[in-house]
Amino acid sequence: MKHLLLGVLGASAVFAAAAGAMADNLAASQAGFVYAQKYCSKCHGISKEASPLPQAPRFSDVAEQPGITATALTVWLQTSHPTMPNIIVEPQDMRNVIAYILSLKGRE
Repeated sequence: MKHLLLGVLGASAVFAAAAGAMADNLAASQAGFVYAQKYCSKCHGISKEASPLPQAPRFSDVAEQPGITATALTVWLQTSHPTMPNIIVEPQDMRNVIAYILSLKGRE
């Protein structure tokens, strides 16, 4: 009985941690959407809409690129691009925008 109780408690802790991580990721994604609406949507389609600037990729298209990960997006966002203004994004805002972009994967 003791082992069963420990197993149940252990599983409960794992599920609670997973639920907390999911809630944190959802909050980051929502904050990223708000940031993107304010700063990125002037050039990029941040949802399903077309980008106002045709050369600026839609965030959903970025999310669907093979091999796109949080690391790949971090590098991409920290690298200057000739067609993109040199915008400095605070680290937490960058993590939130990345969480938002990754949340778009598979939504098309």
